[in-house]
Amino acid sequence: MQFKTLKIRKVHRWMTLLFGAQLIIWSITGAVMVILQLPYIHGHHLSQQADQPLSQMELLEQVPKLQTRYPEATQAALVRRFIDGDFRYVFRVRTQDTRFLVNAFDLEIVSLSADDVRHIADLTYADSPVPKIHAKELILDAAEMPQEVNPAHAPVWRVEFADARKTTFYFAAETGDLLTQRHQAWRVFDVMWMLHIMDYTDRHRISTPWLYAFTVLTFFIAITGLWLLLQRHVLKLWRRSWRA
Repeated sequence: MQFKTLKIRKVHRWMTLLFGAQLIIWSITGAVMVILQLPYIHGHHLSQQADQPLSQMELLEQVPKLQTRYPEATQAALVRRFIDGDFRYVFRVRTQDTRFLVNAFDLEIVSLSADDVRHIADLTYADSPVPKIHAKELILDAAEMPQEVNPAHAPVWRVEFADARKTTFYFAAETGDLLTQRHQAWRVFDVMWMLHIMDYTDRHRISTPWLYAFTVLTFFIAITGLWLLLQRHVLKLWRRSWRA
């Protein structure tokens, strides 16, 4: 019995040494994710509406012509967006495969330039004064998309501001729609989430083999620890009482 107890104690000790680091990581990452509130992490406070309110509602009468011109369209919305140095009325059109802007008057497709995106980004930034843009790039290939944005959004414009939070906006390249916003606190949270769920690639799967293995082994550590505790205190006390 003594030999068996010593063997269990040895296994428990080595298992704790091997997997204790991950237990510490779970504790730290869990605490950080609780402290960092999700509304702040999502970063909606960093952006504001860049489009101006609509006033020429009669342009909605163009919708039947728009449907005739672009029969593949599944959705269309009238917006007043900053393009070519001024706010212009355009239809934001969606199809099954793509999205694009259409001039609300002549129904011609409108393309955004790098300057258009820069102005839209400045208008989208919520704080004042607006800091300088540190970096701006057009990402066409989904394989080149940063880890912090869904590759399905490609192509996108990535605009990073030179502020303390490293605020970064991602805009749809064809329409100028704000897809998402990222900042330093979000990136810290993302790393904590990756370490917590043990998904070191996609960072969204909560059923990885690593997580299953460590969960089972952690449960085994708890069981062996409980057995040693019972062996040391409860059973020893029971033997003394029985001998007496």
